[in-house]
This record gives sequence, C-alpha cells and structure tokens, in this order.
Amino acid sequence: MSKFDKYKGIIPAFYACYDDEGNISPERTQALAKHYLEVGVKGLYVGGSSGECIYQNVEERKLVLEHVMKAVGGKMTIIAHVAAASTRDSVELAKHAEILGVDALAAIPPIYFRLP
Repeated sequence: MSKFDKYKGIIPAFYACYDDEGNISPERTQALAKHYLEVGVKGLYVGGSSGECIYQNVEERKLVLEHVMKAVGGKMTIIAHVAAASTRDSVELAKHAEILGVDALAAIPPIYFRLP
C-alpha cells in the first residue's frame, strides 16, 4: 500500500455548520462529519472551498476542525485548509491542525495583498 492511498477516493470540502443564531454548532458539525463517514466518503477537506478563510475568524475555524476531528479523526483522511488573510493566522491554524493530528495541510497564497 502506498503512503498516498489515503488521498485517493472522494474527499469533499466540508461546509461549516451553524446553529439558529449563526454560531458554529459543534453538534451539527459532528453530525455532518459522521454522516460523511457513514456513507463511505474517504476523507474531508476542512476549512476551504466554501469561504472559511474570508468569512470565519481563526477561533471559528479551529472549532470546526476540532469537532470534525472529534467525530471522525483517525477514521477518515482529514486535510485542513489553513490559508488566511495573514501569515500569522495561517501559521496559527497550521500549528493547531498539527496538534489535532490531521493527515495533511492545504494552503493558498493570500487572496488580498496588504497595501504598503
């Protein structure tokens, strides 16, 4: 078995789950992650492709990843997207993801560049 086999298969972007007041919902986040596991999805791409790097703050992004890992970490491949508007935030997200034990990190260059 290749070390890359864990990255084969269906690995969709994970959409953040909110409560009725617009806050991150740990329960809904865990329920959605478990649903993906139950239907045979290979892994999840958490924190990217649905606007998280623009619309969520660092603490919200950490919370989503924590609850995905709590629900399915070790049972499926987890890729944490850590791009942010600042390098400092990206580094903080990457360190947090490493502590949680994700399988891989993903990042893009900042979308907007700081003006002089």
